[in-house]
Amino acid sequence: MNPAELRAVCDSLNDERGTGGQSKLARLLDWHHSTVWRKLNGLSPITQSDELAIRQAVVSLPPEV
Repeated sequence: MNPAELRAVCDSLNDERGTGGQSKLARLLDWHHSTVWRKLNGLSPITQSDELAIRQAVVSLPPEV
């Protein structure tokens, strides 16, 4: 996963105002919001275990109505 793919994941978690995806992902993963920010900006690597955790967190979300 690269930062652009992570950005797409965060964008998919945005609310109706188009905000909050990065924070929502951080809460789902029990990460600090700055960890997600660093990975989005290429300052921290996105490891394979990070990618697996991100994908699992997104898949486990209940479907929206």
